[in-house]
Formats: sequence, C-alpha cells, structure tokens
Amino acid sequence: MNRKIKVVLADDTLIAREGWKRILETASDIEIVGEARSAVETKRKVKELAPDVLLMDLLWFGDESAGWAVIREIKQEIKVKIIAVTAYENLIRDARLAGADSALLKTFSREELLTEIREQATQPEREPVALVSDARTETLTRRELEVLRLLKDGHPDKEIANMLGIANTTAKNHVKNILGKLNAKNRTQAVAVGQELGLVR
Repeated sequence: MNRKIKVVLADDTLIAREGWKRILETASDIEIVGEARSAVETKRKVKELAPDVLLMDLLWFGDESAGWAVIREIKQEIKVKIIAVTAYENLIRDARLAGADSALLKTFSREELLTEIREQATQPEREPVALVSDARTETLTRRELEVLRLLKDGHPDKEIANMLGIANTTAKNHVKNILGKLNAKNRTQAVAVGQELGLVR
C-alpha cells in the first residue's frame, strides 16, 4: 500500500486516544484522520472521513452494549475495517459477532497494534460471523484464555503448568473446561474456535 492508512480513533477517554495517537504517530505509513468521543459520533466520523481502519473501544460510558451495537450499525452501512480494543475479555465475543474484523486487549504492545492495523488495511472484507448459539457462548476466564493462547502455540499440559506456575492437574482441568465451553472435540478445534470468536489471534 503506497498511500497512508487512514485511521479514526474512537474512545470515550482522552487518555486512551492520546495513547493510541502517540503509538500511531511513530508510523510513517499511518495517518490519523479523526477522533470520536461517543458511539454516535463514531458512526458519523466514519461516514464523513471514510477511513481504512476504525480503532474503537467497546465500553462507552459504562455501557457494555454500546460498542458492539455501533459496530453492527457501521458494518451494515459502511466499508471499513474495525479493530475493537477493550480491557474486558468478555466483550470481545459480542464485538466479533457484531462484525469487528479483529479485537485487541488493551495490554497490546506498540508492534502488535501497528501490525494489526497494517494487516487489516490490506485484508479483503470478510463475511460476517454467524451468531453462535451453542456452548461456545460461555465466556472463558482470564486463566482459561491464557491457557488457550498457550495451546495455540502448541504447548502440552506440563509446559503450560510450568509457564503459568500451576499444578499439572490444574492445567489439565483448564484444558478440559476450555474444550467444554468452546464445544470442541480436541485442542486443535478449540484453538480454531477461539480464533473464530476472536479470543486468540
């Protein structure tokens, strides 16, 4: 991509937007074209500015549904890649189902954020994720998400236990719980489902 990637930042807190700006301003191929401070303003700014990527928070003024609701509205009307950002893992699934192209936890590194923006800007539009109506709708705990990410990297139970400082039997139980919650037959399928739901990248 020769031209700059146009990005709109959307978060109800100034400190978050300023933090994102500081990161993006270090990249010569990315241009911040606007900011939004509310869910309603986000949709308007995206319509007006036609960015390549919308980087947006999911929790707006304490409302857990505001983020995914506006994602769904935007996706129905406007072609734009949406990267949802949140400190709350339980909000990721709804954002993905509403049409977010990817989701990042706010613990992301500078490189992770820049890489994600660049990847999304060059990806073709994806088909909306069908609403999941089985056991996968259960939310994984923070520890189970950590275990799932280690499963994605191919670590066996013993290594997972050592890496997380937990007993081997505890690691096995976490894996068993993950398979049950994601309605997966094995580890490989659990990782695939986790990626589909935006729980792991």
